[in-house]
Amino acid sequence: MTSAHSGAARGKPSLQFFVDENLLGLVKRLRMMGIDSSTLPGAADDAVLEVAIEENRIILTKDRKFFERIPAGRGYFVKADDAKDQLLEVLEQFPLQDYDEALSRCFQCNTPIQAIDKAQVKERVDAKTYSLYEQFYECPTCLRIYWEGSHFDKMVKEVEKVRRDLSK
Repeated sequence: MTSAHSGAARGKPSLQFFVDENLLGLVKRLRMMGIDSSTLPGAADDAVLEVAIEENRIILTKDRKFFERIPAGRGYFVKADDAKDQLLEVLEQFPLQDYDEALSRCFQCNTPIQAIDKAQVKERVDAKTYSLYEQFYECPTCLRIYWEGSHFDKMVKEVEKVRRDLSK
């Protein structure tokens, strides 16, 4: 996994999205790419607008009525139906990052994950996982543990495919 660091700190503009509840598959894929993506499932449109504007986030939605209420330049209406296609659509619309931070955010809560000493996870992962892997990562907010297992390998391949698709 990559270290969590800010694209803006390297001189590249970074994006922050607020993804409405109609696009929850997209939010996980954006996080996979290392993009700061918040969501509040079940929140009223007014609450979404308030949080997104307060946090300076671009709202992504498939809800046309909601999109019409978003101030100009603060939202994007996603046309694709499939989450993989939605990801490509959004990244083509907002091509501002190099995606070096892929796999650096918690899929659950969006917080950048951090390397953690193996001994600290011994009681938190199963014995087989603990014996097979040396490097572990933790979300400091929700305390979810990550490691570079077979699921990680699949996600790396998915990130590489997205990068290839975007470079066509």
